[in-house]
Amino acid sequence: MTHDMIRLATDRIEVVVDPGRGADILALVHRASGLDVLFRTPWRDHADAVRAGTEPRTHDPVAGWLERYRGGWQVNCPNAGPPRSVHGAPVGFHGEASRASWQVLEVAPTAARMAVELFSVPVRIDRQVDLDDATVRVTDTLTNLSDVPLEIDYVAHPAFGGEFLRAGVDIELDGGHFISDPDSTSTVLEPGSRHRWPGTIDRFGAPLDLSQVPPAGTRREVFGWLEALPTSTVTLRSRATRLDARIDWDGERLPYAWLWQELESTPGFPWYRRARALAVEPASTPTSGPDRPSLALDARATVALPVSITLKERNLP
Repeated sequence: MTHDMIRLATDRIEVVVDPGRGADILALVHRASGLDVLFRTPWRDHADAVRAGTEPRTHDPVAGWLERYRGGWQVNCPNAGPPRSVHGAPVGFHGEASRASWQVLEVAPTAARMAVELFSVPVRIDRQVDLDDATVRVTDTLTNLSDVPLEIDYVAHPAFGGEFLRAGVDIELDGGHFISDPDSTSTVLEPGSRHRWPGTIDRFGAPLDLSQVPPAGTRREVFGWLEALPTSTVTLRSRATRLDARIDWDGERLPYAWLWQELESTPGFPWYRRARALAVEPASTPTSGPDRPSLALDARATVALPVSITLKERNLP
């Protein structure tokens, strides 16, 4: 079944939701400026065409997901990251929920309800999207439909880009640690290295402040996770647009935040130095590692996971 896009708006923001694939939030627009703060992939037009029915050009389990990746904000569940087994089920890259067509239950001018029942694990996700002034709040309620206790991944994957990122961004986060992903291909940080936020030591022994995201023209690739966070709030301060994007979430159930900076750095597939993206992703689990913890769902249990983004204009000096 093909679902139409859902458009929700207040006087200050507008969002576009695609229930036909992953219930993705594909745009978050600051209405006064017309600026969409979310990342768009360089192949967005092709991904849209595949979503509309054009034959995909690859069936590889990872490349196939990327071919359909348009940017924006996804939910990765019950797996986040490379394909793996979850309770014996083979689950693809970034999980079934990010690929599935969701049922639309209700749409109003500033709210929508959707749902999906996963095949890989007996979990139903009920999604409530609410707009309030300049805030979009996504609340995913996960229900274990079985008598079997489950452990699954849940990662909210909002990526920022475009004009919002062009002149660089300051990441406001008080404390915590950053761990570079052990399998990272970053040319900046040693894989598996641990750093007290925001100061890090790069591969050449020089100090590096990860909270200062450089402007266009500076190449950087960073991937890993934040942990031991003092609060479950991160603010991204855009230098070019005078906009702040504040991300809030449930830090008790999502104690980590993945950090991804792809700044025209990766020379090979899929980016070829054509992408500038920044993502701070509330997560139940680190990006990788042996015996990584995840979200526990007891038999017949239900858990609600709210994540919100608020856009705020900064006054000119």
